This record gives sequence, C-alpha cells and structure tokens, in this order.
Amino acid sequence: MAATCRNCRSSKSPSSSRRRSPPEPGPQDRNAATAMALRSLRDLVTIVTGASSGLGRATAVALARDGASLVLVGRDAARLNDTVAQTAAVAPPGAAEPLVLALDVRDEAQMQQMAEATLARHGRIDALVHSAGVLRAAGAGMNTVAAMSLPEWDEVLDINLRGTFLANRAVLPAMLAAGRGDILNLGSRSSRIGLAYDAPYCASKFGVVGFTEALADEARHRGVRVQALLPGKFATEVLSQIGLPQPGDIPPGERVADAIRWMLRLPDDCRLLSPLIEPLQSAGGAGWNATPVHRHRKESTMPSPFTSAAEDLRGKVVLITGGTGGIGLATAQAVAALGAAVVVADLDAGRVAEVADEVARHGAEAGCPGALGVAIDVRQEADHARMVQATLERFGRIDALICCAGILRLRGTPPKLLVDTTTEEFDDVVGINLKGTFLANRAVLPTMVAQRGGLIVNISSVQGLQGRAYDSVYCASKFGVIGFSQAVADEVKSYGVKVQALMPAAIATPMWEQNKPAPMPGDAIPPERVADLIVFMLLQPEDTMIVGPVIAPVGARRRRGGKPAAEAG
Repeated sequence: MAATCRNCRSSKSPSSSRRRSPPEPGPQDRNAATAMALRSLRDLVTIVTGASSGLGRATAVALARDGASLVLVGRDAARLNDTVAQTAAVAPPGAAEPLVLALDVRDEAQMQQMAEATLARHGRIDALVHSAGVLRAAGAGMNTVAAMSLPEWDEVLDINLRGTFLANRAVLPAMLAAGRGDILNLGSRSSRIGLAYDAPYCASKFGVVGFTEALADEARHRGVRVQALLPGKFATEVLSQIGLPQPGDIPPGERVADAIRWMLRLPDDCRLLSPLIEPLQSAGGAGWNATPVHRHRKESTMPSPFTSAAEDLRGKVVLITGGTGGIGLATAQAVAALGAAVVVADLDAGRVAEVADEVARHGAEAGCPGALGVAIDVRQEADHARMVQATLERFGRIDALICCAGILRLRGTPPKLLVDTTTEEFDDVVGINLKGTFLANRAVLPTMVAQRGGLIVNISSVQGLQGRAYDSVYCASKFGVIGFSQAVADEVKSYGVKVQALMPAAIATPMWEQNKPAPMPGDAIPPERVADLIVFMLLQPEDTMIVGPVIAPVGARRRRGGKPAAEAG
C-alpha cells in the first residue's frame, strides 16, 4: 500500500534537532515507594506499531496519559485517527501531538520511512513498542497444517515475524548512535505453547521471542534494552477471529498496556525476560470449602483486596518471610511506603524487631498503619501457625504473602560436586527454600480463600529454570518452587487467590557472600528492582496476573565464546 503521513512536517525549534536524553524522573514520579527506580515517560519519543486497534491502541492511550511523544503506525489511516482522538482525550497539557504514519510493517521501505519521519520530527527515537500482528490471514479460519495454503502461512509470518525484524532493524541505528533506547516486542501465550490449527501464528510468536532474545544479547552493551511481553487472552478484536465461544469476563487490553508502560519505566540496568501476562481464569478450586476462618478479633474494616487497578497499597496487609535482608527487606520498605501494613518474619528476633520499627517509620508518611515483627524458623510448622495468628490478631486479614526466605547453601559451604554433597546440606537448603515455601503458603491460604482474594509471590531464581553445576540442591529447590507455585495457583484461582513465582537473576544481596572469593557480577542489580516488580504485581487488578516473570540485569546473558568477531583484535 502507498504510505501516507499525517503531520510529517517538522515542528522542531532551532535547538530541538540536537539529540537529547529523555527526562529524569520528577517529583511526581517519585511519590511513595514505587518511584525508588521507575522512570518518567514524559516526552519519551515512542513509536507504537499496530496502533489502529487492540493492544497497540490501548498502549498508545496509556503512554499518552503519561505525556509521551507518540508516533502511531498502522495500515488504516482512518482508524489511526480514531486512536489520535482517544490519546488527545487523556494527554496532559503541553504534550506533543502524535505523529501519524499509515504504513505496512511488511514493507522494508516503509519501515525505513517510519524511522526517518520520527527523526525528522523529534530528532531521536527513545522507544519502539511493536504490537502489529494478526492471528490468521485475512479471511482464513482454523486450519490444519496438511490443508494449509502457502499464502495463509506467508501472510501471518510476514506480518508477525518479518514485520518485527523490519521495525526493529529500522530503529536500531538511531538508538545505537544515541547509546540508549527501548524496544518492546509483543509475543503471545502462544510463544510458549503451540496450539492446534494455528501453526503459523504459534511459529511466528515463538520466533518473535527468539529474535528478541538474540537482539537483546547483541544490543545490551550499547545501551539499548530489548524486551518481549507475552499477553494471554484479553478483550481485543483478535478474539473475534478465534472462531470459538469466549467467556464474557475477559479483561480489557488496558491490562497489557499497563504492563508495557511499567516495562518501559524500568531503570536502564534491568529488564524482564519475556513475562507472560494473562487473565486469572476461573476453573479449578476443588477441595476447598467456603467456611470462613475464625477471626481472632473483630472483622477488619479494611477494603476488599485488589478489586481494581490501584495507585497504592493502603488497606492491604503484606506478610514477608525473609523480611530482614535482601529482597525481603527492600520489599517491606516498598510496600510500607505505599501505605500497606507489613508483617516482617525472619529467624533473628532482634533483627526482626529492628526492621519492623524501621519499616513502620519508613511508611508512616504514606499511611502505613504499622509493622509487626514475628521471629520464625520457616522450617517449623508451628512457627507458621503462630505467624498467621499474630497477623490476624493485629490486622484482621492477610492480603499478600511474599516468600523471600531462602539460602544458596548451608552456611560456610562452598560450591561442590553432587558426590561431595552431604545429606545435611541437602536437608538444610530444601528445608528452607522449598519446605518453608510450602508451609508459608499452606498457613495463609485458609484466610485468603475465606476472603475470596489474595496474592502469593514465591521467590524462585533463574536457577529454577536452568540448572547450574556445583549447586544441584539449590537448583532442585528453586525448580521445585516454580512447580509448587503453578500447582497451588491451579488449586485456588477460582477463589480469587493468585499464586505466582518470580525468578530473579543476578541480584546484589548478601547471598553472594557465599560465593567468595569469586566476586559479585559487576552488573548485579539492587534488590529494590525486584521489590518494584513485586509492587507492580501487587497493584494488578484482581482479573489479571503476571506469570513467571524473570527480572535480570540487562547484561545477564554472558557470552561464552569471547568477543564478537567485529570486536576481536
């Protein structure tokens, strides 16, 4: 199709052609605790492909609300104008008018035009959100591979995968020259699990993730962050193409747009590795009864948990095991600064009391009603019962459990071969990391089921996804946490309870002390990054959840073969 461009004339002042950085976060972006790290999107020059409908349109509206400088790309000029009207309704005063480009992502020249028009208007490209995609070829229905025509295959692969390649390649030169930039490609739940009768779509979306991960590895040393997001089934026009009856309570595409917005706000030193965001399904739940749990005091007057997208955590009660250090401590401070009541549970009674006082002071200005410290050994069943009882006596409810308690090895033990690992070492690691997770989850679930709501986040590790030599027991425990979390999630999802595992990579916590004399990786990210992600998970509305997120340093993927050929010499 012939490319058309609305508002392509340059509106730069004499000084605006100089390349400049996106603005630093202002005070309005640093209220409470989420702002410990998150960036402002004001004036962020962002290209959104597929902006004429669905997730692309929802993303454009979400970014317009933050004051981003938008470039809207799609094939249908009239529908792009509808998107412009929606962005204008929410944009703050003084926000730049969107640049509108009716272009086809399959066309190499038109993708180059997209980059050139953006640079002509703004002088830089800060971000690309590539959401253009189709489920099937125009007019096609579900089909077997044996009966599928080549045009059906080509159209889906050209739009979904070739279009991703062309759009990414078009913006990269400007980003690499600037030494900064964000690319976010949309995959799908079908990027992880193939589905019958839609082989082209599944092939293309698996390909998007592989392409994204390869490009991320190429660009990470040059200041360009590349991420993928894998949406599940949300209420967009794609659902009408599926050809099967759909439930009437599917969440809107704005849920995905909120996740995109959050991923773009991440600080430059970290990224999410292809997280899945999907609706909280209503199947399952067998075996629970509806009998309310016994309250140890009068019913709390705090509001029902997580009924809609929230701006803070006032009225929520968050229980954190391993809460006196590392990710647990950072999370306690973050949720308190958003107004949540906090229960800090850990082994050292003196340290627990000290941290509880510190957290209460930290959150006082945000309306945190206090922090309770409970000394427990996560391996002991009775300690968990006491922890829950103390929480209910003090606050009357439990809205979230964050299981952070964990160890790498038995204290003082170096990395070692499996044949040299003792039974004591096995029992200690598995007892804390896996049995402790089981006991904590089991202890809070009766309360959450009776409340018909709650969130459990169990901290696993990237070593729960890929084993590592010399730490077989740790890897076994962290793989176990993921499998356990998925099983429990399936049990309780019909009761409004969400159970999720989170897999951090190289995080600068005291756990690294056990690896001495080997140094901590230079790109290890602070635990506050993980705390920010946990807060984002807590703020999700009740109908949506982030599944299996991995948060890692931008440079977390290491090369094994030395420098690239272009750098050798």
